[in-house]
Formats: sequence, C-alpha cells, structure tokens
Amino acid sequence: MRALGFTVLLACSGWCVAADALAQTGVSPPPPDLTRFGSTPDAGQFDRLIEQIERGDLIVSSPQQIRDAVKVLDGLRPVHDAKRELRLRGFRCDYDDLGQPASGLAFARAGMADAQRLGDIGSQVRFGLCEANYIDGSGQTSQSAASVATALALARKHGDPRLLAQALIHRGSLRSLLGEQAAALTDFLEAQRVYNAAGLRNEAEAGLGDIAAAYRRMGDHDKALEYLRQGVAFAERQGDPGLLSVALLQTAFLHEDLGRHDEALAVQRRAIQVAAGHGLEYDVAAAHLAMASSLVKKGDFSGAETALATARIGFERLGDKSNEAMLQLLEGMVLAGRGDDVLALEHYDRATREFDADPNLRYQVDLYAARALSHEALGDYRAAMDDLKLERTGRRKLNDDARTQQSLLLQYQFDTARRDLENAQLQAGQRSQKQRLKVVERANRWQVAALISSGLLLLLLGVLFLRQLRSMRRINRLALTDALTGVANRRHVEVAAEQAVERSRTTGEPLAVLTFDLDSFKRINDGHGHASGDQVLVRVARACEAVLRQNDLLGRVGGEEFVVLLPNTPSDAALLVAERLRDSVHRLDLGDIAEDLDVTISLGLAMLRPQDDGLHDVIDRADAALYRAKDAGRNRVAIELDDPLAIRLTSVDARHTAAVASAAQ
Repeated sequence: MRALGFTVLLACSGWCVAADALAQTGVSPPPPDLTRFGSTPDAGQFDRLIEQIERGDLIVSSPQQIRDAVKVLDGLRPVHDAKRELRLRGFRCDYDDLGQPASGLAFARAGMADAQRLGDIGSQVRFGLCEANYIDGSGQTSQSAASVATALALARKHGDPRLLAQALIHRGSLRSLLGEQAAALTDFLEAQRVYNAAGLRNEAEAGLGDIAAAYRRMGDHDKALEYLRQGVAFAERQGDPGLLSVALLQTAFLHEDLGRHDEALAVQRRAIQVAAGHGLEYDVAAAHLAMASSLVKKGDFSGAETALATARIGFERLGDKSNEAMLQLLEGMVLAGRGDDVLALEHYDRATREFDADPNLRYQVDLYAARALSHEALGDYRAAMDDLKLERTGRRKLNDDARTQQSLLLQYQFDTARRDLENAQLQAGQRSQKQRLKVVERANRWQVAALISSGLLLLLLGVLFLRQLRSMRRINRLALTDALTGVANRRHVEVAAEQAVERSRTTGEPLAVLTFDLDSFKRINDGHGHASGDQVLVRVARACEAVLRQNDLLGRVGGEEFVVLLPNTPSDAALLVAERLRDSVHRLDLGDIAEDLDVTISLGLAMLRPQDDGLHDVIDRADAALYRAKDAGRNRVAIELDDPLAIRLTSVDARHTAAVASAAQ
C-alpha cells in the first residue's frame, strides 16, 4: 500500500548498528517462486497465495514482481467468482502502481461501489484505505481523514484483525502528520496488540517504524532509536527492500534532526541504491528530496539543486503532488544560498500557497525562517520581522503541542499500566479464590503464595512508577536545553518568562528583555560552511554566558536568535548588560575556526509594561529595537523608542551633534 506522502517517512535514528550494517550489505532477496501455486483456477491456491503475500512470507516488492503476482492470482481465480475478483482488485489497490493519482482514485472508488453492492465489508475497508492513499497522492493529505475513519469503523465491524490493524496504522500515520503524536501512538500500539493477539508477528514488526516516527516527532530520540533497531533487524531478516529503503530514510532523518548531515547523506545514498535496484520509483524520488534538504543545510547548493531536479522528475513521472510544497521550499533555499533572494521569494510564495491548501506547521516554520532571511538580505526589515513573528508563533505552538502530546502519552502509558495491574490483581485474586475452595487443607501454603503474589504486584507497581518517573525526567531534560549551544531552548525561555512576569507583577520589580542575533550570519554560513557557523554560535553563547549575572537567563530561540531575561533590572542597568554582551562578542577571537573570521551582534532592549499580555509583547518591542539597531549599522544596542532612557539618550545624542556642528563652523 502506498505511503502517506514523503512526510510519513520522517522518523527514526541513525545510531543503530543494525541500520549501518544493513546500509552496507543491502537486501537482494531471490524472486518468489509463484509457479508452485499452479496456473489453473483454484480457489484454495488463490487464497493461500494472497495470504502468504500479505503475511510477508512471500516478498513481492518490485513492480515486476507485483505484476507477476497479479497475473498468477488472476489465473488462479475461479471464473465468475465475483468475491475473489473483487479481492484481486483490492490486492492491486494495495500493491500495484495504478498510475496517476486520478486513475488510482477512480479505480478505488469503482471497487468501493462494487464492494458495497456485494455487501463485502472486507473489500470496502481495503478500497477505503486505497482511496485515502490516492487522495494523499493528489496533494490533499488532510482530506483523506474521512475515508480512513469510514474504513476503520467498517474494520471494527468486520472483525478481521489484519484489516483492523491496517486501518489503525493508517489513521495513526495521518494523526502523526497532523501533530497528534499521542493519539497516533495509541493507534500504532493498539495495532501491535491486534497483530500479536492474532499471531501476525511479521505484520506487527513491520509497523515498528511508524511507532519510531511518532516518537521522533515528539523529540524522544531514545524511544525512536529503540523501535528503529527492532524494525531494521526485521527488514534485514525478511529481505524486504521496500521496508529497508523506508527504514534507511528514517535513519537519515534523525541524523539530520541531530545535525549529523554527513551521516544523513551517507544513509540517503544507500537508500537510493536499494530503492533504485528494485524499481521503487517513489522511494528513489523521496530519498533525493531528503538528500536535498541535507545538502542545503551543509551549504552544498549545487548538489542540492541536482538532487531536487531528480526528485521533481520522479514525482512528476508518478503524478505525485504531495511533495510540491517541500520542493518549492528547498528550491527557494538553494536560490537564496546562491544570493538570488528575489527569485527565492517567488518559490517561497508558491510553497506558501501549497501549505495553505494542505497545512503542515513543522515545515511552515522553516519556510518563515528562510523567507525572513531573504527579506533581510534585500533590506526589507519590516517583512523580515513579520516572518520572524510568524516563525516564533509557529514554534511556540509546536512546543505547546509537543508538551501536550507528551502529557497525553504519559497519561496513556500510566492508564495502560494501571489497567494491566488491575487485571493482574483481579486474575491473581480469582486464582487464589479457586485454589482455596479446591484445597482447603493447603490454605496456609496458599496464603503464603497470596502474600508473595501481593508483594510481587506491589513491586511491579513500584517498578512501573519508577519507569514513568525516569521517562518524565528524560523528557524534561530533552525539552529544556538547546542541543547545539547548551543554553536554554525556546521552551525553557517560555517557562522562565512566565515565572519572571508573574514575579515582576507581584513584587513590582522591573523586568528587562534583550533580543539579539548575529550580524550577517548567513554570510558566515555561506562563506565558511554550516559546521563553522555552528562553532561560532557555540562560542557566542559561551561568551555571553560569561558576562551575565547568576539570575539572568540566556536562551536560543532560533537559528542565530537569542533572548536574555534580566529580572529585577531597570533599563539603565539592562543597557549596561547589553553593552557587555555586545563588547564580549565583538572581542571574540575566532581565528581557530577560520582565518579573518569575526562576528558581531545587534541587540534590542525592552521593558515589561503593566498593559502587556505576556512576554511576547515585550519581545516584539525588543525585536523592533533590534531591527533599528541593524538599520543603524549593526554591532550596537537599540532601546524601545518610548522608553525614558531611550528618549534621554536621544536628547544627549542631539545635543552632541549640535555641538559638533557648531565647532565645525
């Protein structure tokens, strides 16, 4: 069955040894022997062959192998057997390439109409999920939800465990794309239980990558790694190139998330080799699109342009439009990297229209950030600031959603553990009661056994509690620290800001906020490479931390954007702190990173006001001051315009200018 677009592939870890070994060895399973099933009509052989393929006992992955399987199944299908003819069409909808999305959609809807006419609920489920796949392929992922919901309701009614699990996985994938990771994991884990209860172990293991994807999107890379190791090992045992190519792409995505772009590229190249060697055209195009993203982040714009061209040709040949927004975004970033920001903005506008039709906030914030850089490069600071506000709002929502999903997942895990424990206690109690009734003379022995069972149950409860506690602590650590610089991340800043605002309003103490970013940081990345840019960010963060006070908080909230919270600090003292920060960065010796490399920062200062709704109002004013500092020549501090200190400083500057002019006369 087709994947839900390129974005469904986003998951997993590049650390696992099994993935690296598999990337080196590859998978080339022998073609399945279909001749042993015969070539004359035989309902039993038809059912056995289709069952073995769906269970994974027979791997058919390349287009030719799928066509061969369809041909054999068609020969085995008894003449005038309408139910099996419909079953074969459902198999084709799941496995075969039906051409352009419009053709596949028409095929699925015709099959659905015939299945409804025959009252075949199982086929209705298959065609419903197939319809959702082709709706997604036409670039309308969010609109496939209705088809998935209908298919899932029918699957629950039908009672076939395989169909029920497939529908759950499909809904989980859609929920994961929409950011509902806790709900997605609930679906994926329920599908695992359904598969395992039915003895469908191969299907259960094939779904491990979906679980890894959801954990990765929540930022829990350790959990993603755990499931990916199992999933890759399964792909290796099965010799399934389709499953392997997806696993390798998932591996590369987590490498990219962690800033390991060289490792990501190595795995992406292997994924292309595996997919191309088995005729998996969609996977080849998706891997080139992923490679383009990694190359852009490395600053290799020529390589990224080549990869994007290959990806676009592949998707257009398949008639797939689900990745158009990503193509336009990355094409714009390549143009911006080469200095053509005017043409880059045209691509960003096209990407915006695609995202408006089918929103995906995780990628839209990247679009806002890229567009802001192009506006800044063209001197349109107001437009750049507007895009930075959109990016900040989007990332704030993503962080809020991630916290909500983590809380929901922890609640789900706790409820599941509690339910399992209650069931275990109930079963233990029932067993104990039966034994007492049957063997009264051995009551003492069973009493001891009951006490031991109770103790073990209490111990189990304690172990579950400790595991939940460790999980919560790990998530909190991941959520509060910027992985590159080690300073507070956006979420940490937001939590600390809420507390600082509340304390300021309770005590009346002033609260100052500084925002700053590195001047012309794009030129550093383009001229010296992203690795050097990352080193510069780390050095700047350390220099700033060294001059801040104990109660001040420095946080990184964007690529080269930082925020400083200064509690109990009036504006004149905050200005001194800002000057210390500016001077400490200006004095940095970066010669060990690159010859003749220097860096400066521009800062904006704003104070919390009684009428402010929250810290975001203060940050907006500080950002406006920051852009005035950039307009004035960079490497300087600017204060919000109506601050008394700003007015006083402006008056002093005016008198100084007049005195200089008078002396000149």
